[in-house]
Amino acid sequence: MDDLGTAYGWVAGVALIAAMIPHQVRLMRLLLLIAGIFGVLHFAFAEEVGTGVVLALAFLAVNTARLYQLWSRARSGSMTSEERELFDHVMKIEDPSQQNRLRDLMEWRDMEVGEMLIEQDQIDPPLIYIASGRAAIERDGQIVSEVGAGEFVGEMSHISGEGASATVKVAHPMRMARLDRDALAQLTRSLPEIGRAVDGAFNRSLAVKVVRMNRTTQGAQTSG
Repeated sequence: MDDLGTAYGWVAGVALIAAMIPHQVRLMRLLLLIAGIFGVLHFAFAEEVGTGVVLALAFLAVNTARLYQLWSRARSGSMTSEERELFDHVMKIEDPSQQNRLRDLMEWRDMEVGEMLIEQDQIDPPLIYIASGRAAIERDGQIVSEVGAGEFVGEMSHISGEGASATVKVAHPMRMARLDRDALAQLTRSLPEIGRAVDGAFNRSLAVKVVRMNRTTQGAQTSG
């Protein structure tokens, strides 16, 4: 019985390591699901029914739910208006398979006024796409600009690898998508055409911010 439990533990460990390799989120989730199943079996056969098996069950439940979510979304083939706007007009990606790969990396949320998206000097800040609403950009406690629908925040840190240069707070109720930075980096390395589309979207977003910042600076100088 102990030997079988040990074997299940090894399988769970191997599956966890293997889950770090694939670029496809669904395959990663599937491997994590397998790891969870064998993790539960490990604790059950080792007769360690306690915190370990509870955590393994929770791990299994979370990955089962996320895998089902990905599967059902892919099967339906339907996209929200926010996703369609992002892929068709912002990222300019037409290939449905590439769109679905990117959808797997996104978590959509509704945000309220005052919620913080990014904190100044934050290491590895999140990468966020704003579908609706606005956010205030603050540096050293002073509002210097705003960003709105169709723009990204956190893209400069994603490109440069440096910490956040400003704080970003929700200024008007917002619908946003948070992208998995690490998974996106892996995906763009494996599919250069997606990488080019993403880089283009980021560059256009940065260009809009630069133009807006210049206008704000010129306006301040004129009024001064």
